Amino acid sequence: MSEKRTPFPWLLSLIFTLVGVLLAVLVVYAEGDANQMTPLAWASVIIGFAPLIGAQLVLGIPSVAQQVQTWLQTTRWPLLHTAGGITVLWLLSNLLAGHFDPYATAIVAFGLFAALGTLRQIGKGRRGLTWADAAIWLFIWIPFDLRWNYDLWFGYGGGYNWWSIAISVLAVVGWYGLRDLPEFGYRLVPQVKDILIALVATAVFAAIVIPIGLAIDFLTFPPSKPPQLLPALLMFVGLILTVAIPEELFFRGILQHGLDQMVERRWLVLLAVSFAFGLMHWNNADDLTTKIAYTALATLAGVFYGWAYRRSGNNLLAPVLTHALVDTIWATFLQ
Repeated sequence: MSEKRTPFPWLLSLIFTLVGVLLAVLVVYAEGDANQMTPLAWASVIIGFAPLIGAQLVLGIPSVAQQVQTWLQTTRWPLLHTAGGITVLWLLSNLLAGHFDPYATAIVAFGLFAALGTLRQIGKGRRGLTWADAAIWLFIWIPFDLRWNYDLWFGYGGGYNWWSIAISVLAVVGWYGLRDLPEFGYRLVPQVKDILIALVATAVFAAIVIPIGLAIDFLTFPPSKPPQLLPALLMFVGLILTVAIPEELFFRGILQHGLDQMVERRWLVLLAVSFAFGLMHWNNADDLTTKIAYTALATLAGVFYGWAYRRSGNNLLAPVLTHALVDTIWATFLQ
């Protein structure tokens, strides 16, 4: 008898893709680029972003993510559907922007297939991280963080925005759908506990960091621009999609969670991952003094994000909300 294949949740994915259309438009407006958009530019953004945002959101529903995982394990060509699908979205968006580079296309396609293919070959159900996990983590995250792969984006909407959403989907599909990392924690369905943990973590972090940041002139108050509610809300949504989800996925969901299963001293894991997270912000400033301040404060933020992750029972929504709240407050009131 042939193996029974699990159906893919197409209808729910379509619904969330339509939600992704709305969110893609909101991101464009939040970036202030709407007035410059042509019909082809809008088509490029919607085709390139909406399906990925839809996947980013629908995979955050645990029951649907489990169904997708089972489907990936029973379908005949999982890499063609996943790596191939993301490559097609990348290519279509670039073509609509009037650009085609066969060399860049080959790099993107090979990178996606290599990353997901390696994760698929690692094995199912292993606890903790392997060296192959670490290599793929670096292969995906470091080029993104150092802006090396931004030149591989010629569409509208910005290389950072597209790659941040794409690697979020890549990480969930790879480490959860194909790698089957136990208790991955990618849940975007809100619970009261997540919101309360996020509010507590944000409040305590702010109480510690704001006086320090003002004292060393890293933060500015009053802000240079009067705070506005609607732009702040749009920024918050955009930060969740393009900053908080990918960063919390890679640093809390994969790195911290994976190391927690290998190292008994969990406080040491929390400090190490928080420092790695802080170091990621080194290139976000120009002069040495600001670099050190940025890294130190980001490291402290990583401690609170890691605490929120553990306190919520290794669910990523709490640190995602904390992260987005911290960045929104900083950009709205302290710059």
